[in-house]
Amino acid sequence: MKANKNIIKSALLLAFAAATTTSCQDWLTVYPQSQVVEEQFWEDKNDLEGVRYAAYANMTGSLDKIILWGELRSDNNSLWPTEIMSDNKFINTTTNYKNMMDGHLERDSTNSYFDWARFYTTINLCNKVLQHGQEVLDRDKQFTPSEWRQMRAEMIGLRALNYFYLLRSFKDIPYTTQVINNDTEVRDFPATNQLVVLDSLIADVEAIKGQARNRFEYSGNFTAKQETKSKITNAAIYALLSDMYLWRASLNQGRGLNTKKVFIAQKGDSVTQTVESDYQSCITYADEAMKNLSEQLQNQSSGSFLFTNEMTSYGLPYVNLYKNDFTPFMRSSSPLLPAHSMIFSQGSSDETIFELSFNIYDSRKNDLINAYWGMDNNHYFSTVDNQLDDAYGNGSATKYNDARMWFNSWKDVTTSTTSLAANCCFKWNSVLVDVSNMGTTPNVQKIRVLNATSSYRNWIVYRLSDVMLQKAEALACLNTLNADPAKQADAMRLVHALHRRWFCNDKSSSQPSEDVSSLTASNWGPASLSASTPSNLLGNLPQPTLKSGVNNKLLYEVAVLNERQIEFFAEGKRWFDLVRFAERHAGGSNGTQDPREFSDAMPIGDGREGVNLMISQFFPTLQSGEKESLKTQLKNRYGLYNLIYYMEIKASNGALLQNPVWNKSVYDK
Repeated sequence: MKANKNIIKSALLLAFAAATTTSCQDWLTVYPQSQVVEEQFWEDKNDLEGVRYAAYANMTGSLDKIILWGELRSDNNSLWPTEIMSDNKFINTTTNYKNMMDGHLERDSTNSYFDWARFYTTINLCNKVLQHGQEVLDRDKQFTPSEWRQMRAEMIGLRALNYFYLLRSFKDIPYTTQVINNDTEVRDFPATNQLVVLDSLIADVEAIKGQARNRFEYSGNFTAKQETKSKITNAAIYALLSDMYLWRASLNQGRGLNTKKVFIAQKGDSVTQTVESDYQSCITYADEAMKNLSEQLQNQSSGSFLFTNEMTSYGLPYVNLYKNDFTPFMRSSSPLLPAHSMIFSQGSSDETIFELSFNIYDSRKNDLINAYWGMDNNHYFSTVDNQLDDAYGNGSATKYNDARMWFNSWKDVTTSTTSLAANCCFKWNSVLVDVSNMGTTPNVQKIRVLNATSSYRNWIVYRLSDVMLQKAEALACLNTLNADPAKQADAMRLVHALHRRWFCNDKSSSQPSEDVSSLTASNWGPASLSASTPSNLLGNLPQPTLKSGVNNKLLYEVAVLNERQIEFFAEGKRWFDLVRFAERHAGGSNGTQDPREFSDAMPIGDGREGVNLMISQFFPTLQSGEKESLKTQLKNRYGLYNLIYYMEIKASNGALLQNPVWNKSVYDK
């Protein structure tokens, strides 16, 4: 009997790990569906651990959608390959998604890149662990309440992260915290309003903050650091909370809901939300994420190449920013970029908070990075070099002093053996940079790619610079609302800390000062930004340029988003950043009323004001006529979100409604 049970468990775990649902009929289903079989499964801690592992493994299968929905629709990319993957499962024409980005909206809901099944499979695996955890705790005397509390927090955090990807990509989504065992349970399953889902996610994660593990120990083939970085820890939970609060503040602000009372089912009570308190919560939890990362790294940090005393003002003795070494450039034109190699090439770095792990031991390969930003001439995306001008303003040649330009988007890059087309991104490769003729027109003569992107390169979801810039954005937004010089200066200090480590000062034999303590609103303000040489301690700094029609009050928000673009280039974040900006400035009740939004206090506008502002500010490479065409095509906030896979609509018996921008009957009047 024991042997039979072990066989059943093995079969179930294989099914969990291999869950690759692709059709509407099984978007929340995990096979096998037999309830009788499952009742024999949940006996001890190892059973929970197996399904927990399967949830992480399954999420790695969502990477194609994370890249597609968060990066490839954005303004970072221009050329599109004829065929990305040999089995055509991703993008199989030169036009489909390029047209989607440009607003030529002949979108086809039969394309599988709108299929959300993988995310719901991961969610359902988390729900299974959460549903059966208590009964396993009662059965297995070796499984402690403390272990279950930590695992429970981990699974709630992972579930919330997957839902967060969905609501940023599709807006209103089906939402449940219950296990789905068969297809009949998801029929007539409606979409829930984006803000309602986000309220529930925040309440769920608030309830378990601080209850997960700070770090994991050595496990099998992986070091303690690798285990820690590939799991949801307390640092990851706080980073997620910071991110979700930033989004909720932006969504409510753009709807004019600056103060509202909301009933939270998990609490059984109504709570008052304000836009300002949500921005402040973003700041608070960004600090908590950095604090927990510092505690995680105690006695584990690899101290090479770190800035000294960089984060002491935050009381974080064990967390820091990797330092690049530009002094060899001053002597031999060969700057060293350890920050790049430690974060992207080696993986599981001190700065990483959470990453999706790909490894040879269970055959989880990451070929997508190599396909999009790799060495194959037929399989890469051409990046838009001019888009990164905005981090410096007016196309200044100063941008070429930013080492991120050397691997993010460089023209006429060569290797020792191959000449590649212009504007390739080598962020995920191991590179050696040769720099010469730095000056008025800097020139990278050669980027030597030391090796093609590994098939097992990890994908970073959150890292230290992300929470720093989440905090900076929230500070900038509070400054926009209240004209607060102190918050304005705090936001720019965070931007500078990141910007400075990549800046190669070719005009001097030494780098700009690392001390940002004296940076205040008086030496980083509109007057400084408009000057050719900013009056501050740090030399050449980003000088954002506001486009025609953009309110000057948004200067610091734009500065942060420009820094986010160049810092997180090719990391699946840019389109979500643009959507958040557009939603934040959606115009409240202005314009046409949104037929799907609701408010007891006031009508909700359809968001086209924010869409227009986003296009005006962040699409500088488009001609004026193209911008107007794109505004017409995107139309309103729904143009920022994906349409729903046609099979989901077909199977829902009318419970799911298609994105109304693509359903012409709603808005075309």
